[in-house]
Amino acid sequence: MNKRQKLLLLPWLLGVFLVSGLQSVLASDTGRKIGVGDQLVIRVLGEKDMDAPRRVPEGGMINYFFIGDVKVVGKTTTEVEKEIRDLLDRDYLVNPQVLVEIERYDEQYVSVAGQVGRPGRVMLPPDHAVDIIEAIAQAGDFTRLASRKDIKLQRAKSGEVLKFTYDQLQKSSQAGKKVVVMPGDVVTVGERIF
Repeated sequence: MNKRQKLLLLPWLLGVFLVSGLQSVLASDTGRKIGVGDQLVIRVLGEKDMDAPRRVPEGGMINYFFIGDVKVVGKTTTEVEKEIRDLLDRDYLVNPQVLVEIERYDEQYVSVAGQVGRPGRVMLPPDHAVDIIEAIAQAGDFTRLASRKDIKLQRAKSGEVLKFTYDQLQKSSQAGKKVVVMPGDVVTVGERIF
């Protein structure tokens, strides 16, 4: 290979490395699953006409060019990228480089009631899971009348009510088995009986 051929090959190789690096940076997700109301941006590198912002509707399906409806709720951005890439690669594009980003998370909350400093809604951050102990802390922690032996968690999806003591929650947390709250759940801290 002569010097001129090497110089012509250099920009191509640089482009390949940049695309690979960019894809790995953008593809890395927080592990949080996509939820209803989240605002996504979908890009196919080299196909500017296929850049698409999409808000996730109630049904959890978004419609994307050529491939139609794609279920995104409950998946990570990496999982959605792979699915769209595979569907586009099947019939429409050769080796498409798909990037899916969550531009804005829909705000998700749990309610904390009872004997806490600031009863009310506690926002769930998009970058990590929140356990009962953290939710109570964000709600102003226990009041002086709080019973640390009477903590209830009502699950929004099932309506199931789980009962805990603070000591149980701490031991679970130390063992790496935190009791994580989900959007819509209600945490209630009871009152001590004197």
